[in-house]
Amino acid sequence: MTKFLVLSASHGEGHNTAARNVRDAILSESPHAEVRVMDLFRVALPHLNHWIQRCYSLAINRFTFLWKIAFLAFDRKGTVEAALPFFEFVRRELNRQIEVLGPDIIVSTYPLYSFLIRRVREHSEAARVPLVTIVTDSTIVNSVWYRYPSDAFVVADASTARVLSSRGVALEKIHVLGFPVSLDFENIVPLPQSTPPPWKILFLPSTRVTHSLRVARLLLALPDIYLTILSGKHPRVAETIRTRLNSERLRIFSWTEQVPRLLASHHLFIGKAGGAITQEAIAAQCPVVVSHFVPGQEEGNIRLIEGAKIGTLAARSVANVGDAVFRAFSENAILWKFWKKNIAKVGYPSASRRIAKLLLEMARYSLLYKLGF
Repeated sequence: MTKFLVLSASHGEGHNTAARNVRDAILSESPHAEVRVMDLFRVALPHLNHWIQRCYSLAINRFTFLWKIAFLAFDRKGTVEAALPFFEFVRRELNRQIEVLGPDIIVSTYPLYSFLIRRVREHSEAARVPLVTIVTDSTIVNSVWYRYPSDAFVVADASTARVLSSRGVALEKIHVLGFPVSLDFENIVPLPQSTPPPWKILFLPSTRVTHSLRVARLLLALPDIYLTILSGKHPRVAETIRTRLNSERLRIFSWTEQVPRLLASHHLFIGKAGGAITQEAIAAQCPVVVSHFVPGQEEGNIRLIEGAKIGTLAARSVANVGDAVFRAFSENAILWKFWKKNIAKVGYPSASRRIAKLLLEMARYSLLYKLGF
C-alpha cells in the first residue's frame, strides 16, 4: 500500500484547500492508498497556533500593512532560520510522524515544511523520500517556497513557473499542473458565453460590514442584476446585509459544498483575491472582479487576473466595484464576453487529478527504491 504524508497549515485557507483536494484526488485514483493530511503547527503547538491564526486573521483583515511587512521579511534569507527555536517543536513532530507512518512520498502545501524536512533528513532515513511542494501562490511567490530543496514543485500556471525558473529552480523540477481545486469542478458545466441577462453576480463580502453593505446596495441598484452572497467565514456581515436589504433579487448562502456549481452558474465573481477562491473561479470559468486583497501574495493573483484578461481590480472604493460591473455588462456585455472567452483558456478543472497522477508515479519509484529494485 502506497503511503502519503500531506502537510498543510491553517495560516490561510488555500493551504488546507489544496491539501484536502490532493488527498481526495489520490484516493480517487488509488482507493487503497493511505493518505494522511496533517497540520503539524496545530498538533505541535495547539495554543500558540490558535493565537497565530487570530493574529494572521487580524493582520490580513485590519492591519494589512503589518502582513506586507511580514511577507517581505520571510522573503529575505535568514528570517526563517532565526525562528528555528520556535520551529523546533514542529520539527520534532514532523520527525515523529515520518517515523510512524513511513511515507513513500511527502507532499507540502505550506512553504515552511521544506525547511523543516531538510533538517529532519539530516538524522532520519525515513525522511529521505521524495518531497513535492505544491505552491499555492501565483505570479508573486515568496522565496521561502523555493529556497529549500524539494524534488518537485507543482505550480498553478506558466507565469509562476517562470518566476521559479528565474530564481534558479531547475526546469525539470517544475510542473505546471494547475491549482488543486475540488474534483467537483471536473463535472460542472460553465455558463455559456451567449447567456443573456439578467446578470448573476456571486459576491463574497469582506469583514468590513459597512463596506460590504454598500457594495451589495450599489449592485442591486444596477439594472438586470441578481446578487448571490456567500457568507463564508463572515456570517455576521451577510446577516446584516439580509436585514438591511429587502430584495427579491438577493440570495444569501452560508459556506456550502456547492461553491463549484454556484461559480459556474454566475456571470461574475466579486470578492477577495485569495489563492483558492481565485483559482476556483478560473476553474469554473467565472470572470473575477477583485473588491479587496491582502498585500503580498494576493497581489500575484491580481497580476494573474489582469495579465490573462479574465477580470479586473476594483478595490479601494465601492464606486470602483460598481464601475467595474457596469463596464463589464454595458454595450451588450462586450467586456464580460472578452473575459469569458479568455478564462476558458487558462483553467485547470482537473488539476487535482493531474497532480495525483504525478504523485502516484513518484511514489511508485520511491517504493521500488525502498524494496531494493
